[in-house]
Amino acid sequence: MQDILVIIAAVVAVFFVLKIAFKVLKVVLLLGIAAAVVYYLFTMGFLNGLL
Repeated sequence: MQDILVIIAAVVAVFFVLKIAFKVLKVVLLLGIAAAVVYYLFTMGFLNGLL
């Protein structure tokens, strides 16, 4: 019986870790996309007039 409880606890822990990691990964991906867009605009010269 204890083995089943340990397995259930491990599955729940992995689920929560993946859930948190997915949120962090989503934020990192959004920041990366935003940085890529800003870099692209800089290289094309759209933002050079603003700075």
